[in-house]
Amino acid sequence: MLFANFVNVFLRKPPLVLTHNYGNVLRVLDFPAPAFQLLVGVSLPLFLDKRRRFGRPPLGAKLDALRRFFLLVCLGLLLDAVGAFHLGLRWGVLQTLGLGGAVGVALADVSNEAIVALSIALLGLFSGACNGEVHGSPQYALAFVPLTLAGLVLGRLLVAPGARERLGGFVRAAATVAAGSGTFAALLYASGVPFNKTLGTSSFVTLATAATAAGLAGLALFEARGGRFPAWLLAVGSNALTAWVLQYLLVYYPAWLAFPAWRRLPLAPGMAAIVGTMLAIGALTIALGRRGIRVPI
Repeated sequence: MLFANFVNVFLRKPPLVLTHNYGNVLRVLDFPAPAFQLLVGVSLPLFLDKRRRFGRPPLGAKLDALRRFFLLVCLGLLLDAVGAFHLGLRWGVLQTLGLGGAVGVALADVSNEAIVALSIALLGLFSGACNGEVHGSPQYALAFVPLTLAGLVLGRLLVAPGARERLGGFVRAAATVAAGSGTFAALLYASGVPFNKTLGTSSFVTLATAATAAGLAGLALFEARGGRFPAWLLAVGSNALTAWVLQYLLVYYPAWLAFPAWRRLPLAPGMAAIVGTMLAIGALTIALGRRGIRVPI
């Protein structure tokens, strides 16, 4: 997500392969945001289970989760309002993630079958006439909710008894979700629903579900076979929200507010600036996290 955003900040004329949010055109960088949307759903059962194991009653654990998602929406509103130099409320990426998480909390005890039925209903609703800019308003952001619900169904498997059995079941379930969602995406596209990330069309949402689920299946299989992830990657991941906020403070605000005449860079120096900025924000995120300084949502 940081790379996709920095392309728009640093490159004067981004190559087509590095663009995203281009209407009925599918790009690789269209996928990071919906992947995070699905991961919100995967993390929710883990969060609720951890709260319960620390003695919180089920309702209290849900209220804790709702509080976090509410704060996430508020943080997004604040960051986007400052960036726009405008006091009005603006919808954005964090707000969409928070909305999806809140819906997930409301359905935390609902059966998988009911969740699948609701997801299909939402996919049908957002297959054309009801679509609008996903990160533009709450009602249009509902188009991404099936991603969170798919993650919720998968995340439930990670709190089942037995570590090895959990991972094995997760791999199989994620692969099944990937295959089913991919097939559904192909059928929707063939029926005339275009792949459009900006509008969150049902064909794109199911394709993004398939891609993310396939990636999770591969990562879970790697871990089930004894693989270990680098400590720096885990540190950045556990402090991802800090990295997102630093993006605003150190990149967006200077580019938008302090240097409004910023003309951006040609490809080579622009790519160097993107990579350097990502490395710097990642290193700063890790350093702050080690000192206990993090966005605590």
